[in-house]
Amino acid sequence: MTSESIIGLIYLTLGMSIFIGTLYFVYDKYFGPRERLKKIEQYPFTEFIKIGFKSENGYLIGKIKKYTVVIGYNWRNDNGLPVVYGMILFDPRVNGKHINDYDLYKFQQSIKDNYNFWDYGRLTTEFPFQMKKPKFEKIFSKLEKNASLIEKRGLQKIEFTKWKNEIENYIDKKNN
Repeated sequence: MTSESIIGLIYLTLGMSIFIGTLYFVYDKYFGPRERLKKIEQYPFTEFIKIGFKSENGYLIGKIKKYTVVIGYNWRNDNGLPVVYGMILFDPRVNGKHINDYDLYKFQQSIKDNYNFWDYGRLTTEFPFQMKKPKFEKIFSKLEKNASLIEKRGLQKIEFTKWKNEIENYIDKKNN
């Protein structure tokens, strides 16, 4: 190969990368959010609306075992796959102190699957949405089970707006 052909291949590779990256960005920025809004109006989300969940900004908010639960559709999770997610919110403070990363790590180690994720102030569960839609009953029963798990750990309930403020304050303190 000559140096001109190598330079030509580099330009071709660079051009293709920019083109594909731009397509990916446009899809991520403009088409993904629309897809999420459409999915919220379909099964299994409609079943949650029937039991009292309210639609808000592209996701549903309601209660399971008196814990605030946020349910939504993520058209591309960390693995690049579409999922239905359920976040059970809890007060990230125990006896006035913030839950630390070590406690969250221990919580995560107690779960033996790749679909539940402990994070500061929430336990998120993902339900794959690839070949077929996950069943409402499966989602609801798993979220009920996880709410019981949170309750057994002694973590307190929290309302969405209070939880959101707590998370934002915690992130601000952590970043400063």
